Amino acid sequence: MTTALAQTLAGNYQFCHLLDIEFDWGKIYMTDADEDVSHNGQIYLAGMFKSFSSLKHSSGIRIGDLKLNFNALDPAVIALGLNEKWMNRNVELSKMIIGAAGPVGIMSLYKGLIAKMNMNSSGSLSFTVSSIWADFEKSAGRQTNTASHQKFYPDTDPFEHTPFLDDSVPWGKEGNGTVRSKEAKPEPEYDYYRDHNNNNEHQRP
Repeated sequence: MTTALAQTLAGNYQFCHLLDIEFDWGKIYMTDADEDVSHNGQIYLAGMFKSFSSLKHSSGIRIGDLKLNFNALDPAVIALGLNEKWMNRNVELSKMIIGAAGPVGIMSLYKGLIAKMNMNSSGSLSFTVSSIWADFEKSAGRQTNTASHQKFYPDTDPFEHTPFLDDSVPWGKEGNGTVRSKEAKPEPEYDYYRDHNNNNEHQRP
């Protein structure tokens, strides 16, 4: 922290929040200020980013989520939620301190990865951002469901041909590797002595 920033924080000051979201094509910059903000050669656009959930700082390692709220009445926000691949995108939230002569410094508040998206009919869209430590707790690999499949193949349906399958396959434990129709019944085991005696009874005069 610079001396100028420390002195400003000790007195009266104003502030706004800056939000950076990184996509494949580059970053998008937003602010909750009433007008666009210029910082570090970038223009942070006003009107899209509305608010965020409360933050708690800790000296230890903890997995906390941050909810970012946006104005879904803006077409650009709708495009972010519906057209962009937002999962696991890097997010950084900062606080700009503004003194009497203008911006004095930036304080980083949160860094994480987008984990969820929610949009409702009231004109609000939100992203849930998890800290980088969340990756240490989540299940690795793919799961057998549509959401997990479409993270890798978004335009395909993993269960498209399921209604046409007539056979079952052993799954989850060691089996004999056979594939049997649901309608098929297991054949009775062959018993030499039982069948031999039955044949002799039929041959008696």
